[in-house]
Amino acid sequence: MCFDISMTKFTKTFFAVAFSIGATLAFTGCASDPAPKTDAITVWVDELEAKALEKAAAEFKKDTKVTVNLIVQQDPRSNFLSQAATGGGPDVLIGAHDWVGELYANGLILPIDLGGKKGDFYDNAVAAFNYEGQNYGLPYTIENLALVCNAKKFEKLQAWEQPNWQQVKEVGLALSLNAGGGDPYHLYPIQTSFGAHVFKKDSNGNYIPELDLANGGVEFAKWLSGEGKTMLDPASTWDSSVAALKSGSKGCWITGPWAKDQLGLDSAEFNIYSIPSVGGKDAVSFLSSRGFYVSKSSKDSFYATKFVVDYVAKSENQKELFAVTGRIPANKSAFDAADDDRVVKGFGNAGRNAEPLPAIPAMGSVWASWGSSEIAIIKRQGSPETIWNQMIADIKSSMTQ
Repeated sequence: MCFDISMTKFTKTFFAVAFSIGATLAFTGCASDPAPKTDAITVWVDELEAKALEKAAAEFKKDTKVTVNLIVQQDPRSNFLSQAATGGGPDVLIGAHDWVGELYANGLILPIDLGGKKGDFYDNAVAAFNYEGQNYGLPYTIENLALVCNAKKFEKLQAWEQPNWQQVKEVGLALSLNAGGGDPYHLYPIQTSFGAHVFKKDSNGNYIPELDLANGGVEFAKWLSGEGKTMLDPASTWDSSVAALKSGSKGCWITGPWAKDQLGLDSAEFNIYSIPSVGGKDAVSFLSSRGFYVSKSSKDSFYATKFVVDYVAKSENQKELFAVTGRIPANKSAFDAADDDRVVKGFGNAGRNAEPLPAIPAMGSVWASWGSSEIAIIKRQGSPETIWNQMIADIKSSMTQ
């Protein structure tokens, strides 16, 4: 197995150029690979990933004679930024998808053509690593929000049924608003159900730095000021939300898989549902993904990419990543193999329509005004329409600075 350029026809001369540093590499399968430029490549991982990738690394060495050094790195993002900028660092970095904008802007990563492997992963997980029209990573795990509910509150629902918004209202909803600081992240599925997404997208589905908050945003703001005020507590926190769900004073909570251990979500005490629509459109949460980047400073970008696409992307190695880390798979086969894991299935299915958390620089200008404005609306500190429109104006101004 090997890599080839994604072209129908090519000459030997072009073939040599295509595999220079910076070329986009794609797995297609051919008779032979170029001779390795190094006897070892380095992959920065966390402790669980190091264990999970041992088999893939051993198989790769057996086939290519190239050793894969799995190095646990405690501060991978900042260390990669500093070391790769001077030609150092790993050949492969595992990190969050929303690093891609910064890594791209600093010229530190190579595009990766997943070739036929692309269809083995969920579309929104792959899209998370797309930037400026090219793919820069192989996803292996995803996270998103879902509706976690006390199972006793919905005993009459059949196993395949999902509660609607009216049923959620009746049992009560917990949602942390960070003790008055606001939380646009957890409110986002409700907001998008009114049609208001944070940024617009181009024809290829890539985020562009143009706000989409006016599209149904005022309707969402009016909901916050009305029904939202009666249901949500601006002083709520993570701890108060956990306590409310455990005591039964609230029947449901919008949260993520990170609440698994604190609530015991792998028990039958709680069910995990998709978040129902409040405003009539689909409730869409943010999706976060973690995956593999190939460094532009790699000692051998061909073999670094080969390891990622031809070995890590194999379904058996994706299943091993799940078995060791317990993280929700972005790979379809690995996800299907986790059929008896109710947390994986619940959050995974709830996130099928989730959209990647934007990695464009403009996202950094959004959070502060967004959260404080939502709190102001809930507290009825002014007209919801006026506060929302002023928020949009403030974010636009911040984006231009």
